This record gives sequence, structure tokens and C-alpha cells, in this order.
Amino acid sequence: MNQTYMKEQKILPLLLKMSLPMVISMMVNSLYNIVDSFFVAKISENAMTALSLVFPVQNLISSVMIGFAIGINAVISFFMGAQNQKQADKAASQGMLLSCIHAVVLTVICIAGMPVFLKMFTKDAEIVSLGLKYSNIAFAFSIMLGIELMFEKVFQAVGRMNASMVCLMTGCIVNIVLDPMMIFGIGPFP
Repeated sequence: MNQTYMKEQKILPLLLKMSLPMVISMMVNSLYNIVDSFFVAKISENAMTALSLVFPVQNLISSVMIGFAIGINAVISFFMGAQNQKQADKAASQGMLLSCIHAVVLTVICIAGMPVFLKMFTKDAEIVSLGLKYSNIAFAFSIMLGIELMFEKVFQAVGRMNASMVCLMTGCIVNIVLDPMMIFGIGPFP
């Protein structure tokens, strides 16, 4: 991709072009938990409590992965700015591999630690059981989250902000459609 447009464009239009898709992406990203909460709240109060207990751990996983992806973003941007495409490609490849590895590690740690974590907050066996069901499914997809975040930050590093925004919006729409089907067992889902 030709990076000269970033060097030649005026600052304000460039800032708007780079930041608005990121702002929209973050807003769309927050819809994931809102949509989950909306449908889970229709099941029961205990289901909503379980979900609320799992969210902080989900946020921890997301924060670690986002922080790592932002670091890789900075490295890629550095090499792109230095006109060193080979090193930028290498950073992206290694970043993807490391992102997958630490997603697996975080998944294993969080799934293993979740029973103890939930029992710190409640003695209600139903809430613990519901929390474990939700967290096992949510954490099992942590590797997909890590991959998505790496792709998002790689696109951002090369100035393709709209690509990451469109991907996040597509994911959110799929989440809105699949959530009720998977939560309530509609269609092919038990």
C-alpha cells in the first residue's frame, strides 16, 4: 500500500480520517456486551448475575490482547515509516503467532480459574453453574478475539482504518443475529 497519502495530507483531515473509524469501532465493540446482556436478561436474574460476574474477566482478557496488539501496531508503523516493509511484515507475522499463543494461555488460565473466581462472589450454585457455562464458551473464542484484534491493528498500522471498522461492524451484526439463536436454542442450535 502506498503510504505517501499519510505524509501529504493536512493534519486535521488525516486525524479525522484516522480517528473516526476507530471511535465508531470502539462504539460497535461495546455493543457486543450490551447485546449479550439484553438477551441473557430475558432468561433470568441469576443468568444476568452470572454474566455480570464473568464480564470483568472478559475485559481483562480483552485488555491484555488489545495492549499487545497496539504494541505490534506501533512496531509495524515504525517499520513502515522507516520504509522497511520486510521488517513490518515480519513484525505482523510474529505478532499474529504470539497473539495466538498468549490467547491460548489466557484461555487456559481463565477457564481453570473461573470456578474459584465465581465462588469468591457468590455461594449460589446456579449462578456459578451459569457463569461457568457462559465463561467456557466466551473464553473458548479468545483465540478468535486475539486474531481479530491483530488483524484490526495491522490494518490500522498501514492506514486502513475503514477496513477494521467494517470488519467489526460485520462481526457485531453477526453477533446480534446469532445471540438469540444460540442463547434460546432457535433453529439448528440446541
